Order: sequence, then structure tokens, then C-alpha cells
Amino acid sequence: MLVDIAALRDFILVVDAGSLTRAAALAGVSQPAMSQRIAQLETQVGHRLLERGPRGVEATAAGLELYRGAQQVVRQVDRLAESLGSGIRDIRGAVSVGLPSTVAPSLVPELVPLVAARHPGIRLELFESMSGYVEELLGRGRLDLAVLFRPDATDRPGEVALYEEELFLVTGTEVDPATEPASAAELVDRPLVAPGERSNLRHLVERFFTAAGVRPRVVADVESLAAMVRIAQTGAASAVLPRSVATAFTGPDLTLRPLRPAVRRTVAVCTAAEFYEPRVAVLAVRDAVVDAVHHLADRSAWPGIAPVRR
Repeated sequence: MLVDIAALRDFILVVDAGSLTRAAALAGVSQPAMSQRIAQLETQVGHRLLERGPRGVEATAAGLELYRGAQQVVRQVDRLAESLGSGIRDIRGAVSVGLPSTVAPSLVPELVPLVAARHPGIRLELFESMSGYVEELLGRGRLDLAVLFRPDATDRPGEVALYEEELFLVTGTEVDPATEPASAAELVDRPLVAPGERSNLRHLVERFFTAAGVRPRVVADVESLAAMVRIAQTGAASAVLPRSVATAFTGPDLTLRPLRPAVRRTVAVCTAAEFYEPRVAVLAVRDAVVDAVHHLADRSAWPGIAPVRR
């Protein structure tokens, strides 16, 4: 089976757009032309790749398999062309990094200048979203690196543990001025705001309450960390957050209480090692991520984290 790279690009564009018409517009061709390209690709691979769904066109099972592989092939071709085009002496190329929302605000300002100083030929592509979505994109081959949450600091293929951190109950002082540890049983009737179900933070909150045999009273799914803190400040609801997120907002109207038992999580920087060997530029950025975390911790500039040192 011989498949042209251009055909793979078209197919990726259609799946991402969810519409042949939108994909055609993005590619600068007519809708019939794009339909014909996809039909030719289906003939080449011998499978139906797309089907019409309630929200437009969607990939079939075979289409999803091709989409995942096509992402990796196209990315590798683009990266190789960029590296060869700029010479082999310097480390060059684009490196895409996915970051959860609780990590990006602290890490990015340190990481960007560090990479620029070490490797001027590397162009960072930074993506911030929910941890679950970041992990999904890494698994699809859409990212070169991702900072993800892990249950512990155990060595795993393609992962380097960065730091550990504890989570706290963040609440308005007028509602709850206490600072001693809070148990799940004590908080069972407390209104909480938390990210959606794809978030690692939400999973930890659910696990904390489940271990005590109770359910949390989550009154709203809130994807904005700043909004969660503002809600806690008003006293309308509490939130569970790492100190690094809440510290910037901590004031006379906000308190942080440890949880009992303590809730901790490990943060690691990961490559998609099960799909392909990371390029030199990717490994260089991974090393910069590790060093950026250590630099911040050494200056006490990232409150609440305990770096994992090897």
C-alpha cells in the first residue's frame, strides 16, 4: 500500500475539522475535490475511513487507526525536513509541549527563556488544557512532550519524574477560618467546585471522598483555575488545589487547609516513547523542563513542590 503524505494531511484535516466542507476551505480547495481525495485514499487503503455522525463526519474504526498513525508519520516527516533544512550542527526544530492548567503558569515563564538561551534553533509550541486532554493528545502523537500527573515517582518508559506536591482545601476565610487538616467526613456537605471528569484534579478529589465512603458535593464543574479561586474567595464554594495555584491569590479572604489523610500527586514529563524514538530536540526540551523545575524550586519560586532529584 502506497499512500501519499499529502493524502494523509488531507485526512487529518478532515478528521480534525469534522467536516469535508470546512476541511476543504482550510485547504483552499473545493468540497468535491476534497471528497474525491478522501475517496481515493479509501480505495488505496481498502477501508471506509469516514462516516457521517450527528456532529458531522467522524472517523470509522479503521479511520481512527489510520489517523493515529498518520499523525506520527506527518509529524516525523515535517520535523525531519525542518532539521535537515537547517543543518545538523545545531539542535533545531519545533517541539510541542502539553501542559496541564495547574502547571503552565509556574513552569512556562522559566522554561521559555531557558530553551531560548540553550537552543535558539528550537521553537516551542506550548499547549495548555485539562490533564486528561493533554494525555490524550500525547497518545495520539499530536504532542512531542507532555507534563502529566502520575501516582508516584516510579521510573516508567519515556517518563522523568519532576516533583511531588500536596493538595489543599481552598476556602473563604469568613466561611471557614480554620487551618487544621480537614477530613472527607467533615467536608461531605461542603459545596465544592472542581474541574471536569477528565481532570486529574477531579479524580483525586473523588478518590479522597470515596476512600472515606462518602461522595463529594460538587456543585459546579469549573475548568478555570482562577475562577475556582475567585469562587472560594466569595465563600460560595470551596476548591481543592495545589499550593502553587492558590498562593498567587492567597490573602486575608482566603485560607488553605491540608486534607486528612494528605493528598499528594507526582508530576512527570513524558514522551510518546511507545510510538517513536524522541528526536534530539525533544530530548533537549525535556532536559530543560527538568532543569526549569529545579531552578524554580532552588529559588523557592514555586511554592508547595518537592522536586524529584535523580
